[in-house]
Amino acid sequence: ILYEEIYQGQVESSAKSANGVIVNSFNGEVLAIAGTPSFDPNDYRKYSIDKYKNNAVSNQYEPGSTIKVIPIISTLEKNNFDNLIYIDCEDGEYKIPGTDRIIHDHEPHQSLSISEILIHSSNIGIAKLANILGPKVTYESLRKFGIGTKTGIDLPSEAKGSLRELNSWSKLSHLMVSMGQEFSITNIQLSMIYGSIANGGYLLKPQIIKKIRSINGEKNHAEIKVVRKVMTEHESNRIIKILEKAVSEGTGTNAIIDENSIAGKTGTAEKFIGGSYSKEEFVSSFASVFPSSNPIYTC
Repeated sequence: ILYEEIYQGQVESSAKSANGVIVNSFNGEVLAIAGTPSFDPNDYRKYSIDKYKNNAVSNQYEPGSTIKVIPIISTLEKNNFDNLIYIDCEDGEYKIPGTDRIIHDHEPHQSLSISEILIHSSNIGIAKLANILGPKVTYESLRKFGIGTKTGIDLPSEAKGSLRELNSWSKLSHLMVSMGQEFSITNIQLSMIYGSIANGGYLLKPQIIKKIRSINGEKNHAEIKVVRKVMTEHESNRIIKILEKAVSEGTGTNAIIDENSIAGKTGTAEKFIGGSYSKEEFVSSFASVFPSSNPIYTC
């Protein structure tokens, strides 16, 4: 089912490739993983070697706005921040003081609460929060969620993503990474990040083998392997509520399903080509947990 839907999405959007992952949020079991272009393993000689790659595990990309949950979580962890604080989002255009760099939002906003910054995916709001958090906290929060480190999934050629060391950041890097630029992840990494939001705050290792049967008996391999605790259950519940509104009234309204409550976040990242960010080629993504009232699945 996942492969058929991914393939249909690729055709309808005229994309070069597409991939997706569905995991059990509470134990890390990978229930589905698929992508296109692909190949028929029963007749693999018909296909070029570049079709063999599992892009969900091996392909790195800049995530864009799906990663904005991390600076929001870091902000909520600070005791002096709550949803009554509003950030001036400059009516959609913000020149960073002391630089020539201008940040734009896809739609203009005046003042937004912490929740509304994520719901409406405000680059300006996130950048201002990153300035408050500072480069060190921004960097450490990304590392805490596993960015720049392999998940340990038992599949070949897993990429670890890329996150430069803090001492090599420019004075604007903490703003850019908060918006999902200047670093890369894989889709399996993103799945485990959103899985931690769904399960109460535990970053898990993804599992692809449930059990092995042999003549000597059955061996269960699906033990839950916790990498680390990344947030409190209270914080994860708050983020789920915010992500519900991101679907119901924010950038993710295309994901509304009448029968189920969906919590999710869209991402649109400009591709970095020839030394600059393209205005014509993008990576579009969506990360979600569902049903959000009992978020068993991360997609």
